Formats: sequence, C-alpha cells, structure tokens
Amino acid sequence: MRHILRLPCWIEKPTSHPRVQIAGWVLALVAWVAMPLPAQAALSSSQLEQVALVPRANVQLPLRTPLRDLHERSAPLQDWLGGFPTVWILADYTCETLCGPAISIVSNALADTGLNAGKDFRLIIVGFDSKDTAAQALIMKNAQLSPRNGVADHSVFLRAVASEVSALTDAFGVQPVYDREHDQFAHPAAAFVVTPDGRISRTLSALAVDATSLRLALVEAGQGHVGRWSDQIHLLCYGFDPASGTYTLAARRLLIATSSFSVIVLALLIGVLLRREHATR
Repeated sequence: MRHILRLPCWIEKPTSHPRVQIAGWVLALVAWVAMPLPAQAALSSSQLEQVALVPRANVQLPLRTPLRDLHERSAPLQDWLGGFPTVWILADYTCETLCGPAISIVSNALADTGLNAGKDFRLIIVGFDSKDTAAQALIMKNAQLSPRNGVADHSVFLRAVASEVSALTDAFGVQPVYDREHDQFAHPAAAFVVTPDGRISRTLSALAVDATSLRLALVEAGQGHVGRWSDQIHLLCYGFDPASGTYTLAARRLLIATSSFSVIVLALLIGVLLRREHATR
C-alpha cells in the first residue's frame, strides 16, 4: 500500500491530519507561489503520479553502500551509523524549493528533542543527484542546518554514485522522478529514523515533524539505550500514526499504561502493608 505522500519536492499533498500538516502547507504554498515561472516542473501529470513513498519498516539498509562526505572521505553506510539511532533525509542539493526547508524543519525539531546530538542521534542527508558536488552540499548545509544544540556538529551530508543512490531509494521505499529539463528531482518529503544496526524504524513527514514525534521515534529506535525511563512510559501511551507520520496519544494505550501503573502501585502498597504487619507480629 502506497503511503504518506505522493509529492514532488515542491508540493505536499494533504494527509488525514491537516492540522499536523499546517506548517508544511504554509511552506509549500509560499515556495510554490514565489517560484519563478521558468523553474516550474517540466514533468507531466503521469510522471508525477509515479512519485511515491512506500514505507518499509524493519528493512535493512544496504550497509556496504559507499558514501562520500563533504571532504571526499568515502566509507560504507555502516560506518556512518555511529552506533546510535540516525535520522535520514534524501535531498536534492540544488533544489530551490522545499528540500532546504525540510532539512531546516527536521534539524530544528532534533534540536528541540532534548536528546544529545552525537550520543543519542545523528542526522544524515544523502543527495539524490550523483552530479551534485561537495560545494553544493556545503551550501545547503550552511543555509539550512540548525546550529542549535550541536545538531550541525553531528550531521553529515553524503553523496554517492547513481547506482548506489538507487539502492538507497529502493531500501527507503522512495520513488523519485528526474526532471531532466531543470536537472531536479520530484520526490517525497520524508525523514527516516534508522536503528543503530541500520534497519528502518519509522518514516516521518519531513515538513510536519515535531520534536515530540522525533524524540519518541529515536527512543523507540534506540531500544532502551536512548532517553529516560519516562520516555518508555510515553511510548506506551502514544501510538504511531502512519497517515500523518507523527505519534499521537492513543486512548487504548493510555488506558493500558495507567492500568499497569495502578497495578504496580497497588502491589507495592500491599507489599508494604504485609511487611508492616509482619514486623508488628
């Protein structure tokens, strides 16, 4: 089942939760209106229909795929994971519409999670276009990446040859379409949370993501090694809504969590009373 978005990088379609998408819609509208006419997409409607995102939870990324950073250092994908959860964004480094704002939204949300960059997470951006240079990637990094809370210091902008990019898009379930006339890609705007061993954990909306959803996704991907014990309780109360790409408070989960907490408290109380009775005797 195709999911979340069928969208080029300059337009995002609505989901079943429009209030969650309002920030993304505002950005999309502003970018679309402000875009010069010559930069309009040359893709036909049938081509745009091919743009899709098919979330693939628990799929293993191609760990041996070589990726190059801004300093032309090449290493297999596995080495870029760093041993902790990572957030991935696929972007066109020469995109003049929403790729930049998507990176800005996600990096600012990461800065607001309260988690430690470089210890609890790393942000990884990979370019769609194998022709894009390190200089172009650096321009996007400097223009869009949040400088707050160490996010920029623990983010990497990577590039790969066309065949390796294709392997990555297949793994993430991304189906982009290349606009040859304007040398840009129409693609879904998504952020992917990946486990320390390189498995896709969650797919979030890059234009509507919030700090709470990102924190919960990273805690979930960290499998007990990220966040506090209270985050595990929050995960019991919140459920992931794939239609909006966010975590929402789930009444059933909340009921289970509160019931479990009540049982634990009651058991502790009974234990204390039994101990007091035994001590009195």
